[in-house]
Amino acid sequence: MKYLRLTPGYRTALADGALVPDSPKHMATEELYRAFPGSRIRLCEKGYVFAPAVFSLERNPLYIYSYAYQPEENWAVYTQNLTPQSYGREEYVFERECWFRVCVRREDGEDMNSEDFGRSGQLIEYFEAYGTAAVRNKPWFEQEIAETAASIRREDSPHTMKLCLLTDTHYTVNGTWEDTLHNIRCMTAHIRYDAIVHMGDLTDGMLPKRLTRKYVENMICDLEDCGVPLYIVPGNHDSNYFRNRRNAFSIEEMKRLYRLYGNEHDTGLDYFIDVPEFSLRMIFLSSFDDAAPIRYGYTERQLRWLEEVLMSSVPGTKFLVFSHAAPLAKLDYWSFHVRNGEALLDILEKYNASEDYQIAGFFYGHTHADHIFEECSFPVISTGCAKLEYFTDKKPQGAFAWPREADTVTQDLWDSVLIDFERQRLKLIRFGAGIDREVSFAKKKSIYKDAAFMQRKNRTMKIWAHRGASGHAPENTLPAFELAHVLGADGIELDVQLTRDGVPVVIHDEKIDRVSDGRGCVKDYTLRELKAFNMNKNFPAYGIVSIPTLEEVYDLVRNTDLTVNVELKNSVVFYEELEEKVLRLAEEKGLADRIIYSSFNHYSMRRIKDLLPTARTAFLYSDGILDIAEYAEKYGVFAVHPSAGCMKYPGVDVVKACHAKGIRVHVWTVNEETDFERMRKLGADAVITNYVERGM
Repeated sequence: MKYLRLTPGYRTALADGALVPDSPKHMATEELYRAFPGSRIRLCEKGYVFAPAVFSLERNPLYIYSYAYQPEENWAVYTQNLTPQSYGREEYVFERECWFRVCVRREDGEDMNSEDFGRSGQLIEYFEAYGTAAVRNKPWFEQEIAETAASIRREDSPHTMKLCLLTDTHYTVNGTWEDTLHNIRCMTAHIRYDAIVHMGDLTDGMLPKRLTRKYVENMICDLEDCGVPLYIVPGNHDSNYFRNRRNAFSIEEMKRLYRLYGNEHDTGLDYFIDVPEFSLRMIFLSSFDDAAPIRYGYTERQLRWLEEVLMSSVPGTKFLVFSHAAPLAKLDYWSFHVRNGEALLDILEKYNASEDYQIAGFFYGHTHADHIFEECSFPVISTGCAKLEYFTDKKPQGAFAWPREADTVTQDLWDSVLIDFERQRLKLIRFGAGIDREVSFAKKKSIYKDAAFMQRKNRTMKIWAHRGASGHAPENTLPAFELAHVLGADGIELDVQLTRDGVPVVIHDEKIDRVSDGRGCVKDYTLRELKAFNMNKNFPAYGIVSIPTLEEVYDLVRNTDLTVNVELKNSVVFYEELEEKVLRLAEEKGLADRIIYSSFNHYSMRRIKDLLPTARTAFLYSDGILDIAEYAEKYGVFAVHPSAGCMKYPGVDVVKACHAKGIRVHVWTVNEETDFERMRKLGADAVITNYVERGM
């Protein structure tokens, strides 16, 4: 017998069995318990009534075949057994295997008081009958165990290290973890692994700390019982932040919970383990910070630590690096940018180029797909998720997700990694869905930077960031322009107006209301007054961001090769000398040849040309203009900037007509992948977008 733990102030919803907070008349179990036939629950005190909500062993396919997380990490299906009349005092006996939670209220219907709450830990007794567990010797797994063990034995040798590698288990009630654990235990009985490595996201990370801690501790104990050293790389869900920031673990809590040992110094969540018999150092890197503006990636401190760890190694050491997230955004659908990802690779590339050291592989999870990236001088490898999941969208280019189905061998997915140091070869032998993979870690020339440079250089349709990378950062701010460059934009588009004291500032609306914590018109504030407002309403991770001057933006981009499209916002407010000021500033900063001036006020563009005939100007428009090419040619503009809608007029080929007269076409605002492709086919010279990464 054990007592069920009730949480005051919660009740069980009749409609779906979910917990409902702020219910003063009730107490309920947050945890779901498993029952076998003959198990029973009963009240220990008079004056109360209770009702169990029962969940069957079925699984909702929504959570397997689409990107969806069950809010309570519960894959059991509610039987809808509850009604208002379900509450009673009689002992409840379970007739079939199921999951359940219990709700209790006072028999008199009054609100619970402190005395009631004091009884919450010993109010419901649970007499658990032990039946046949859901994990049984399933023939499809038994055959896979035998075949996988045989494959490993064929490849094994004295100079081969063997790792059990899994990632993204995402434990849920009524999920498939028990089967995965059973299979790993059986494999460790056949094969002596040198270590088990879990690359993160043990759970969904959406529950109160107590429950997440219980699930994680159970999983870790399960794996440690295999008798093999266990090393964990924390993932983004493992901080317990996901959709529930109030319950996030601290760094110290994560260290203790996930057994992140090997930290002789305060190195956050990073650590390393030496394996002397293979002259190997395994390095485990955290790659997520929920408090950072760009969550995925690595800190400057981590990079310094990594270099120290590499440099302090004995000559002849080989390295395996493990990280939950990929080092490059293009390898991870969820990352539009990875902080310091290239800097991390640069460090690894430097040491791999040394005669004294060798990087044998960089492993990561998070993508829920398989991929081997071979543009570095060492292999960069992702492994699909151990969680039962199959959908092909939300995957990075080049990655592959294998079909999965419950109660078949494809339900499971993890790898046995054989590192053959003599032949410099990695052999990944798949258990479950997928195929075996093999890759050499013999040193070779790194081309990943050259490939990225050539892709950008050969891009026929340029990608300009609309108000900076405004899909991910506060529009028209320095962080947005900086991020645009990091993402690989060819140029940035910005809007300029004048303050009351005549300073060019970068902001789109004539009023500051939409983007800031202030109110009123730009023209009515001095620069000092505008700088006092926070221009960040929509991206809280960036904190307080001030309005930038045009000069500050020019200083930011001066040492880049970014094209700068300056839109003069003088169609509503006719700013005196705006044209003169922007031209003068570009000349002073040495950027005149990289700037295109545009406006919906075409008189303003004519004035720009009058003041500086060599200036490149463009006509912005959002409605159809007859003979736009002839109109643009007549006034000597460099380009036209139509809205995406203007490119849909039947029988009108804006690009062909303009190109015939040597005039470029830059289209705004293009955000959908289908529109990017349409603009490429039309031959647009550039598109202006909130999402730079979608145009790559």
